[in-house]
Parts: sequence; C-alpha cells; structure tokens
Amino acid sequence: MGTMRKVAVLYFVALLLLMWLPLNGVVALDNYVFGLRADHLLHASVYLPCIYFLGKLVRKPVMALWLLSVGIGLLTEGVQYLLPYRGFDVNDLLANAIGVSLGLFLFLFFLRKKSFEKKKTNGTID
Repeated sequence: MGTMRKVAVLYFVALLLLMWLPLNGVVALDNYVFGLRADHLLHASVYLPCIYFLGKLVRKPVMALWLLSVGIGLLTEGVQYLLPYRGFDVNDLLANAIGVSLGLFLFLFFLRKKSFEKKKTNGTID
C-alpha cells in the first residue's frame, strides 16, 4: 500500500473517530467566526480533503467521488442520530456537504493545474 493510501486510511479513521466519539464539551464550538458557528466551520474544513483521499482509495469519476463523499457526511451524521451522547444536526450535514463541495472545486483546480503544467513541460503549450 502506497504512502498516500495509508494517509487516506488514517484520514477516514480520524474522521469517523471525530464524528462518533463523545467529544461534546471538549472544545467550546458555540463561538462565532465571521457570523458562522465555529462548529460548522470545523465540519466543513474536516470534509474538505474527503474527495482527494477517497480518490486515493477508489478509482471512480470525480462526480462519483463527490456523491460518495456527501454520502460519507450523511452516514456520519446519521450514525450520530443513533448515538445517545451525540446528536444529528441538519446544519452539520449541510456544513459537511459544503466542505465536500469546496474540496471538489479545489481538487478540480489542482487537477487542471497539474494537467496544464504537464502539457507545458512537454512543449505542447506556448
């Protein structure tokens, strides 16, 4: 298993632990940053690299990776509904989806930039 695949597995293990362990009250996340709850910013930032790491584990088209990543966000929130020490929150689910979507745009941007630089080094672009 390659190094990035190992990092991807560690990312998903850490993601599931963060979403499912009883962490309520460990850090005060009811603070607001730029008018947004810190909790929602944390959710979005945690899901930002989801598409990239999922792409390291499975070979799927980019939109399928996006759907799978949104599904992972839904799964983690859905399991929280079943846990007595956690709670399902639609706003957290939305923050997860926003993080995944921002990750998609970053993934596509860097993929395109990498492709452009590869063409430039091969001499196909002036």
